[in-house]
Amino acid sequence: GDAGEIKRLVLNGQNTLHESETTVKIGPTTIRLKNTIRQHVHKRKDGTTVSSGKIFGQNGAIHWEITTVTIPGTNWHASRWEFSSAQAFGDVALGIYADIDIQPYRRFNGLIAGGQNHPNRLLITDRRNPSEGIALGVRALKNARTLGWVGSPDIYHGRNGEVLDESILTGAYSGWGSFTPDAGKYPGARGYGPADIAVAIGIELKPSAKLATFTITLVGAPTGAIE
Repeated sequence: GDAGEIKRLVLNGQNTLHESETTVKIGPTTIRLKNTIRQHVHKRKDGTTVSSGKIFGQNGAIHWEITTVTIPGTNWHASRWEFSSAQAFGDVALGIYADIDIQPYRRFNGLIAGGQNHPNRLLITDRRNPSEGIALGVRALKNARTLGWVGSPDIYHGRNGEVLDESILTGAYSGWGSFTPDAGKYPGARGYGPADIAVAIGIELKPSAKLATFTITLVGAPTGAIE
């Protein structure tokens, strides 16, 4: 979709995506990335889809481009994000948000976080069959860092600038239950739920940099194996 927005996710024949969005916080101001798009080219000859646009940072214009592709022969969908500017970026943070509903979504979702503190992937899984799910992840950060993540029932209703504050990106909602996932598939991971779970990953561009890149991944997990 435009500006790297997720349009549809299917697991076992069911559409599991309720909503997705990317917010950008520049100093105290929050905007929607899709509102800054200048060009969108859907499925070029090489199979990629490209969106590009411009936001205005504290020191001037920041150009962004997102190139997305489903890797042939795999269940990987990767989006490479690039930001460039003639001046230092200044204070810029992004919130990658997804509300993934595996039916029946209020009771049987579980959330498994990979990694410690700032995990590189968040897996929404079916509690009845925890080997099946969809993972949202971030990797290959250059001149950018992961601020943290949050899983909360409140994100869907109020995911504005406050969601990008590092003090809020503290993990799972305290009211959710927890369980220990299969240690063979997810060593050291924690599971949360059952609940209606929405997640957001916070990413900050290096304030002094003029070029930054990272990759957002969406992966189906039909066997529970996330590489």
